[in-house]
Amino acid sequence: MGHVGSKSLPPAAAKVFPRGPLAWGLLAMSLAALLCARAAASDIPAAVNTGKAWEVYKSEWSPADEDGYAAFVQAIGRSDCGSLAACLKSDANPYRSDVDPTIPGDCADMAYVLRAYYAWKNGLPFSYQNAMALNQTRREDIRYSTKGNIVAGRRQIRNYVTNAPAFLRRIGWEVSTAMFRTHPETGGGRSHDDFYPVKISRETVRPGVIAYDIFGHVGIVYDVLDDGRVMVVASHPDNTVTRSTYGPNFMRSPPELGAGLKAWRPIRVEGAQVSADGSLEGGTLQAAKNEDLPGFSMEQYIGNVPAESGVWHQGEFHFRGRTLRYYDYVRRALAAPGFRYDPVEELRHGLQTICTSIKARKVAVDHAVTARIHLKPHPQKLPPNIYGTFGEWEEYSTPSRDARLKVSFIELRRELQHLVEDVEAGAPGVRYDGDDLAGDLAAAFEEEKEACAFTYWRSDKTRMRLNLAHVMERLFDLSFNPYMCPERRWGARGMELETCTDDDVKRRWHNALRFLRYQAERTYDVRMDFGLTELKPPMTAAPEEGGLGVDAPADADIRAYIARLQGGYVSASYEVEGRLVPVSWVEGE
Repeated sequence: MGHVGSKSLPPAAAKVFPRGPLAWGLLAMSLAALLCARAAASDIPAAVNTGKAWEVYKSEWSPADEDGYAAFVQAIGRSDCGSLAACLKSDANPYRSDVDPTIPGDCADMAYVLRAYYAWKNGLPFSYQNAMALNQTRREDIRYSTKGNIVAGRRQIRNYVTNAPAFLRRIGWEVSTAMFRTHPETGGGRSHDDFYPVKISRETVRPGVIAYDIFGHVGIVYDVLDDGRVMVVASHPDNTVTRSTYGPNFMRSPPELGAGLKAWRPIRVEGAQVSADGSLEGGTLQAAKNEDLPGFSMEQYIGNVPAESGVWHQGEFHFRGRTLRYYDYVRRALAAPGFRYDPVEELRHGLQTICTSIKARKVAVDHAVTARIHLKPHPQKLPPNIYGTFGEWEEYSTPSRDARLKVSFIELRRELQHLVEDVEAGAPGVRYDGDDLAGDLAAAFEEEKEACAFTYWRSDKTRMRLNLAHVMERLFDLSFNPYMCPERRWGARGMELETCTDDDVKRRWHNALRFLRYQAERTYDVRMDFGLTELKPPMTAAPEEGGLGVDAPADADIRAYIARLQGGYVSASYEVEGRLVPVSWVEGE
């Protein structure tokens, strides 16, 4: 691992990169030659700026700088840090001696701050879009705009900043997920877009690439595994940092909403003079254009076989003679050459990833319980939209987090069935070397279930032990509502629920919101600010009349599917203060 060193003059500081499209192409091709290499902590260079000042010594990010940034992000992603400040203070960060503990830390903050922090420590230029405009006249929340946004303002560092920590804190006040909601070709407006969509390949999807979900979430790629899984680290409104995989939890979108995997757009300072100490003076900041970037691609939006109709979602994703769903295509396109999928290992990896999300959810729920939000009276109405709001609900509720958890279970259940069918059909790209696939899947599930256990405190201060199987079975009963008791936050029923302190009003709220809990899709364009008596079941009323959610949840029961392969089913159980008790399911409340 690199270490913090004294301020020194980078060898390339006295050179200004040549201008023109050819220069951008040479830089991008040089980058592409290095992208397949696995970043390691030892690739993180020693610091150039060691004090508060941010002086720029390099006119642009070289391939080595991008490789160092990839190593920096990968080290943080692979660590177990639980907040942005903790990540920057951890051993994963070789520059950790001067971290500001007040640094902001939601998902958009993390994406921008990590890039800016690395640029500061390495004497690199930096720019970010600090103001956005709606791409239409209709007034709406710019974070969830229906037609996307256009860059309307920008801050940049071409030469120096006297107080880099203050600059980083300012970023947190100015950026949001609205910055990522841009059309790849027109979203830069009169300036430029900070990001551009990349081709789905192992040469372009690397640590440091952004993963944007149009439903208000941003992650940072920190690893691409041999099996094609894209590992993502992200922060949240409660400042917790979690790890997950890129998949249906990052919703695809039309081009104008800018979803998907996006790289930082190369920038450079042109026409700068080099001072006696090697730092740059003057010059102008320029950004690469899409046509000058070999890695630029619209395939995430229109497919690698675009539709003749020109309709974005009618495009197809073809891979080795097969037409695949987008997320399946990503997995296979990013897998190492010759890799074949083993259903048992895929199940294990999927459950381990889900376990990480469950334990991250526990941190979020504990945060609300510690703040005693569940003891407050329930508000008279829901927020205008439970997925995209502000204040207490945004900080302590978990509807988006819970929706992503549901999608993870649903998709793993679907993927497992497809892999089993492929094995049975002798399809290429899969392998299984045993003689009892159903039995091996069941054994793997049981092992991962037991490995993913945790406890939570009920309202009477007794502890409840749950595992992954319990969460799966009560998945659509987990309450995202921070005003509910911890028992309801974890989907308790029967004896487990007896200690809940919720009054009758909260009980009725919990029952009324069940149709929203059944829903795995996040809907940011639906009005939700209804009172308890205004809420109606779905399909009996339009959303504007109080009808929310869906009638029934999707199939997320992985163990039931495996049991059907075996011809049976084994029920779950939990522990109350160490005593084994069968799960009790009761109808109604």
